[in-house]
Amino acid sequence: MSSWNADSGEEEVVQAQIVESPADELLDPSVLSSIGGMDFVSRMVVDGTMSGIHRSSHKGGCSEFEDHRPYVNGDELRHIDWRLFARRDRYYVKQFRDETNLQGWLVVDSSGSMKFGMSTISKFDYARTAAACLARLLLKQRDSVGLSMQGAGRTEFLPARTRSSHFQSVLQRLVQTQPAGAVGIEASLEMLSQRIKRRGLVLVFSDCFSDIDPLVKRLKHLRSRGNDVIVFQIVAPEEVTFNLRGDGEFIDLERAMPSMEVDFARIRTAYQASFQRHMQRLEDELRMAGCDRVVMTTDQPLADVLSEFLLRRQSLHGKAK
Repeated sequence: MSSWNADSGEEEVVQAQIVESPADELLDPSVLSSIGGMDFVSRMVVDGTMSGIHRSSHKGGCSEFEDHRPYVNGDELRHIDWRLFARRDRYYVKQFRDETNLQGWLVVDSSGSMKFGMSTISKFDYARTAAACLARLLLKQRDSVGLSMQGAGRTEFLPARTRSSHFQSVLQRLVQTQPAGAVGIEASLEMLSQRIKRRGLVLVFSDCFSDIDPLVKRLKHLRSRGNDVIVFQIVAPEEVTFNLRGDGEFIDLERAMPSMEVDFARIRTAYQASFQRHMQRLEDELRMAGCDRVVMTTDQPLADVLSEFLLRRQSLHGKAK
């Protein structure tokens, strides 16, 4: 175990092996094995306090070359560009774009619609497992992790920290929370927006079945403050295909409303058209807002989905350099 003080002096950061607890049931071994050797990189400039893998807004003397500036008394000689001196007969100092750690925020939808699961696990179980495994990856690369989650009569906000004990608290909150009520993901995003002070990485896990305008408004606000926002939209396969037979009941999982008897075959075409309109508009709005979107169905192996996403991120990060 090793420990040190972050430059900000906010707290002691401890790099340690995570102690197992009942909450570790969310850390799917197959997912961790699949993504364990990857990096989760931000595509935005972040404000960090330690040396890491993300581009920082602070200029320093390590990592990636940024620019030249004239030499002034007191500059370190090792930063002088001697090749440029040979051409111009003047001293110039190399400036570098530092790479640093970030704050990673988990925003998990705990509204009643996330309870749905028919042929697979529920959307909420899929979401919190994905959130836990990505949070573990961020912690492994010395980034910090926080949580914003607001549901029916329950508010969870944990500041971003890197301590293993804090990470266990995040996992415990995810385990103890059950989806219920009509409080959508917008409330959790609003709470996060009011409390964070640094630019970072915002990971949103939701089915995005609420009204698009209020959702996009809050995501745009986070993006306007320099945050890298990724929306993991999680849906059940039955919600995509609506391949249901016979008669059945529609039950509102968020509001105490009477169930509705329906003929699935009769409404299938109208439902699918409405679903596709919603998905297309959401895709268009998120793209214009500068947010990434990853659609995940609960019948997909989570390890495959996250691996593909992280590989794509690494590829884009390499091209940006």
